[in-house]
This record gives sequence, C-alpha cells and structure tokens, in this order.
Amino acid sequence: MIPLSQTKAIGWIGDAMKKSRAIKMIKKVRHRKGISSFKAAEDAGINQSTWSRTENGLRETSWDVILKMSKAVGLEATITIRDGD
Repeated sequence: MIPLSQTKAIGWIGDAMKKSRAIKMIKKVRHRKGISSFKAAEDAGINQSTWSRTENGLRETSWDVILKMSKAVGLEATITIRDGD
C-alpha cells in the first residue's frame, strides 16, 4: 500500500498537476538516482515495457500506476480529492 501523504518531491497530485508532469519528474529522479527502468518497473510491480512506454509518453496510464512508479524511485505521492462546490 502506498502511503497517502504529502510529498516533498512531487507536491500535491491532483488537478494542480497533470499526469505528464508527474511522469517527467519520476523519470528525472530515476535518472538522477541511476535506477534502471527494468529495476524501477520491477520495484513498482509493473511490466518494463509499460514503464518505458509510460515514461516516454507512448502510453496513457492511471494515477494508480503513477503512484507505484513514484514509490519505485523513492518518491512519496498523494492524491487529493476535493469537493468542487
């Protein structure tokens, strides 16, 4: 289970941050830490092809997968649900 807490590295994920921005940040952190996409995908519990295609913008993905990817590179992420009224 991924903790639903505020993160220092990603900030609040939701309307304020599009998926593509979150994925770019994950990729940047993965590269900075020298983590291979194979290792990151393994740690996230997703297929390496899915990781690579998501990171390169070739595949739409869910917030659930983005949360798994965040955790795999050592980031914490949260999803905030707010009442629109």
